[in-house]
Amino acid sequence: MHTRLPHLAKPYLMIIPALVLAYLFSYRPFLLTVANSLFSISQAGKRISFVGLENYFRLFSSESFQDSLSNTLRFTLYFVPINIAVTLGGAFACNRKGKLAQINGILLFLPLAVAMSSAMMIFKMLFNPSIGIVNSLLGLDIQWFNDSKAAMALLVMAGVWLDIGFDFLLLSSALKNVPPALQEAMLIDGASKRTIFMHLQIPFIAPTLLFVLCNNIKDAMLICSPVIILTEGGPFRSTQTLVYQMYLEGFKSGNYSLGSALATVVFTLTFAILLLLLSLEKRRVYYQ
Repeated sequence: MHTRLPHLAKPYLMIIPALVLAYLFSYRPFLLTVANSLFSISQAGKRISFVGLENYFRLFSSESFQDSLSNTLRFTLYFVPINIAVTLGGAFACNRKGKLAQINGILLFLPLAVAMSSAMMIFKMLFNPSIGIVNSLLGLDIQWFNDSKAAMALLVMAGVWLDIGFDFLLLSSALKNVPPALQEAMLIDGASKRTIFMHLQIPFIAPTLLFVLCNNIKDAMLICSPVIILTEGGPFRSTQTLVYQMYLEGFKSGNYSLGSALATVVFTLTFAILLLLLSLEKRRVYYQ
């Protein structure tokens, strides 16, 4: 009995370091942020007085927050379906035999090898209205940083570029695990490629597709760094997102109370959307 207890306790002892790190760098900061959102905080980071939900009332009534919320939701609605369509199409195109498919796969995977900040600086140079190669090659005169619609489109393209490598890798691997024998049987029975796609391949890759969808929504709701480098929230707050506003309030202005409230709202909103999505998992997603 005494020799068995240490053996049973060993797995739990081995996860203690991971739990300690998770508490110190994830759970504790999150709990402190929620607590700080209920206080008035000095620029030195010290709590002055308890204000309850006053920070949230100020936040919800501000026009800046309403713009940020609208922009974040619009970006999510644009980015998520476009990114999934591009990566899924690329995964299907590279799921065929041949050297061309391998080359396409390498090209789609390459964005993972480029650092985010470097990629965004390249985007900023490519889409420069005056000296950028995009306007020059296509014969366009689009003010990518001064037009609200063009700036949002640029942000969506940047988001797709940042996520395409990882998502392509996941979906391509999932497609390779679809049994070829089932596909051949459906072809022999006279099924079209569309039928195979809808009734065989999609159900098989549904768990991976759900993960990619959740990851895309999370990335869209938390987008900030591309905004900082490319548009700085402009023009006229048309690309200012929730997390970018949190960066402005908490780090630029030193308004830690409002920044903490914003962080809590972003987490709650993202968590609610993902929870709603995952509630549909049992009805639509099947695991082997």
